[in-house]
Amino acid sequence: MGLPAIRAIGPERIPLPDVRRLDRMPSLPAWVAWRVGSMKEEEQRSEADGKFRMLPTLPASLILNTAERAEIERHATALDELCIQTPAEADKWEGATLIIITKMMLALPSSQQNEAGAEATGEAFQAALDDIPTWAVAAAVRRWYRGECGENERGQPYDYHWRPAPAELRSIALVEKWRVKQRVETLRKLLTAEPLIEFDTAHCEQMSARLATVIPRAARM
Repeated sequence: MGLPAIRAIGPERIPLPDVRRLDRMPSLPAWVAWRVGSMKEEEQRSEADGKFRMLPTLPASLILNTAERAEIERHATALDELCIQTPAEADKWEGATLIIITKMMLALPSSQQNEAGAEATGEAFQAALDDIPTWAVAAAVRRWYRGECGENERGQPYDYHWRPAPAELRSIALVEKWRVKQRVETLRKLLTAEPLIEFDTAHCEQMSARLATVIPRAARM
């Protein structure tokens, strides 16, 4: 009998966040976190076109292999898909957002104490949130209920006795969305990182010697 086939083990999977609790974003696996922590911007010649410019770089030993790159691409794509779950994208997200808004309006009074324009108020919320993911709206409302939204644009604490204005809820929901988008941007940047160009000791000594002959000559000129 032949030896059993050995299944190749790929990199540890990157867990998706629980969009109901974005304040608890899951940690990146060590193999990703290590690279993110090692990534830095450097001005050097790009491998793509040979031009000098600021680039995200990694030590050559940490450049992603094919399996690692595929896992990061998969995860970044999944996060992008979360960010398009908006009312403008599909009817199901529009309906889900409307339910969240309606429940909030029933739970909290308006600061103007005037419910005559409830329908118009609902439309205002829909207009403010039509490009915001439904899960981000839900997370923002949850934070409002818990009194954890911080301060408004004037540096004043929010008054949680009342429901937020449409623009206020939009601003809070955008913060929730950014928690996910920021991770996407970091991972996409990691995918573009090029090997850091490093010089050995002999090369550095040679360049220092050449520079020492140039600087006195420039000073005399």
